[in-house]
Amino acid sequence: MKKVSTIGLGLTVLLAACGQSTPQSSLQAAAPQGLTAQGTPTLSACSALYAQEPAGVQVDGSLRYGETGTLLLTFLDDTSKGRAITWMDSTLDVDLGSGLGAFEHLPIVALRTLITPALVETLQANLPGLASIYQDAPLQYKLAESVKFIGADTAQSSYGVTGKGIGVGIIDSGVDATHPDLAHTAKNVKLVGPITDTPAGGYLFVDLPNTDTSSGHGTHVASTIGGSGEASAGSRMRRGVAPGATLVGVGAGDGLSILYALQGFDYLMKPEVRETYNVRVISNSWGSSGEFAPYNPISIASKRAYEAGMVVVFAAGNEGPDANTLNPYSASPCVISVAAGDKKGYLADFSSRGRPGDTLVHPDITAPGVKISAARALTGLAATTVPDTDNPRYSSISGTSMATPHISGVVALMLEANPKLNLDGVMKIFSKTSRNMYYVATATNGFDPAQVVVKQREEWEVGYGYVNADAAVREAAKLNPNRFTVQTTALPGWSGTVQTAVCAPTVNCVQNAQDSYTLNVPSGASVLRVSTEWGNPAFDLDLEVYNPAGQLVGSSAQGASTGEAVSIPRPVAGNWRVVLKGYLNAPTTYTGKAAVDRIVKQ
Repeated sequence: MKKVSTIGLGLTVLLAACGQSTPQSSLQAAAPQGLTAQGTPTLSACSALYAQEPAGVQVDGSLRYGETGTLLLTFLDDTSKGRAITWMDSTLDVDLGSGLGAFEHLPIVALRTLITPALVETLQANLPGLASIYQDAPLQYKLAESVKFIGADTAQSSYGVTGKGIGVGIIDSGVDATHPDLAHTAKNVKLVGPITDTPAGGYLFVDLPNTDTSSGHGTHVASTIGGSGEASAGSRMRRGVAPGATLVGVGAGDGLSILYALQGFDYLMKPEVRETYNVRVISNSWGSSGEFAPYNPISIASKRAYEAGMVVVFAAGNEGPDANTLNPYSASPCVISVAAGDKKGYLADFSSRGRPGDTLVHPDITAPGVKISAARALTGLAATTVPDTDNPRYSSISGTSMATPHISGVVALMLEANPKLNLDGVMKIFSKTSRNMYYVATATNGFDPAQVVVKQREEWEVGYGYVNADAAVREAAKLNPNRFTVQTTALPGWSGTVQTAVCAPTVNCVQNAQDSYTLNVPSGASVLRVSTEWGNPAFDLDLEVYNPAGQLVGSSAQGASTGEAVSIPRPVAGNWRVVLKGYLNAPTTYTGKAAVDRIVKQ
């Protein structure tokens, strides 16, 4: 979880926690009524970051003086914002809806005008409560196997959760709801005008079946979150992480900018949207570059959403592998920052990294983001994207843009299991349930496991580690005893040894080795959990679990790891065979554990 150090609080603090009518009350951000952080401290990292009085007005150093553009003015509270609108409307050559736009649920005003140093000085001198001045700028848009790899399918089956009743807002290029997998999209709107140029002080959202006619990016994201898999079948079924979630698409097209992103946040926070569709998650697969700024308008929008009980999820960025390349919007402690991994459990080379030792600038969690197959927009320019060879209704894309919706979907599953969770509670569960990640530091001889040196990834690279959706939903359910009772029964443990195996880098194994064990699984179990542990991440072994009929029903084949684990929903009673196969290892002694959960829904 992102923590706030004295360095973090010592940043140029320019804005009290905007949103209340008085500066003092606005500084105290608490979990919304009815939501709990499930054991986290009263003052969260998000609240702590905004707990100091502002030291002055933050002026974006990249303002483009001498050109006509849109300034984004962020205020301490709504009262200051209202007074500023009145002053600008009467003093400057703008009118509300014609050069001047006010967000309804954010303490931000948009001003379209000629940008000059004199104007900036005038605004600072005449607008009490002004916190920051930024300029609108363009932003960058940053499944079958991946859903199974993180255990989301097991969570769906074991706990009967699909994200039902949980609204997920998707601010992106749009959603092609004409795709069979996304026909259940509850609300799908397109932003068709800036807030500064819309009469009557509002801005226009148009309901359309397909709002993603430019890139297909948002359709792919929406499908990963909650696609039904209708257009696929069998072993290659591309069902999303939370197929029962209520999807609310907010399309900005390829021309997404800070202004349009803010309009998306403002729209999702409207009571008629947030309450009608129970929007609890906002997924953002886009970002920018540069340093994290607590009073950047996007940071403030994220904070407002946090205070409303929403979980905001951001892509970490695709600028890796160097340090200090993180999407600055994802560094806020009011959001979840998502790095990208592959389907062997390794960190993707392109995934942006944070700064070593920095308590804010780092990813929070890692999810699948390499060659993710999900819905392909079927109309407009987006239909030109390259389709998958086995099904033209899907395409495979890599990026933290693809990792982010995995986490948005997992959060939806967790919130269905336990609606009282807020971002802090979700993060605490991720800290307990995520898998450690490793990388090969040196390998002087690929055939000799003794020559392989493997090291664990650090927080500034991967956050808590690789998400385990099954374990996360299990923890969320256990924290909600009014709905779930989870009874766990441990089965007898065992130990064994897998002799030397060499299966890399050649296609066929030079030397095979494995060890097996028989488990007796009782009747009435909701899920069977099997894990093996050998402690040395330099040794690569794979776990397979066979049911009493001899069918392979569960497997885990991470790359560098100290163990493997699988969870199998609704196991039949009888003798199950557990096999640990060597892939690249010296003689390896391991321990095995197994348990069954019986889940009772109240």
